[in-house]
Amino acid sequence: MSDEGTLGRLVRKVDERAKAGEAVSIGLIQEIAGQRAAGPMLLIPALIVISPLSIIPGLPTMIGLNTILVAGQIVLGRDRIWLPKWLRVRCISAKHAEKLLKFLRPVSRKVDGVVKRRAKVLTSMPMRRIGAAVCVLVGMIMPLLEFIPFTSTWAATIIAVYALAITARDGFLALAWMGLVGGAVTIALALLT
Repeated sequence: MSDEGTLGRLVRKVDERAKAGEAVSIGLIQEIAGQRAAGPMLLIPALIVISPLSIIPGLPTMIGLNTILVAGQIVLGRDRIWLPKWLRVRCISAKHAEKLLKFLRPVSRKVDGVVKRRAKVLTSMPMRRIGAAVCVLVGMIMPLLEFIPFTSTWAATIIAVYALAITARDGFLALAWMGLVGGAVTIALALLT
């Protein structure tokens, strides 16, 4: 496990707890990552929407609410992330958890092979707050996107890349995220005009 990176560690810990019989919930992710770790609390839920589980009705809306609450607290500069109990206890079934982890294991290996600590200034607090504000906006539109096939996956990708950048403190990934947001805005404007 020496080559295990940020995402791999998170996935392994969630996997271990799920195999021990615990339900995979936002509260479990918060417990594993710690209340100060906003990145993982955005990352794992966003990856759920990117996974094949995105077809579960209401899931993108729930992840959108989680995004608004977590990213909103980053914008406000809070050190510790608070989530209401009704959101923390929301969980996916054991069957869905196994499908999710089957999806996340190879994804985490590939991602960890690319993501590194570098150009950390691009993930410092002012940049984190700006990125979090964008994620709040994305979280707000996720319930609407649930009715348009595959659009919630794109929104979750924006959130996941931001979350991974701040979790791993990878400034180059933060730059890629800015390009992704710019591309999404350009496409949205082109479709609206």
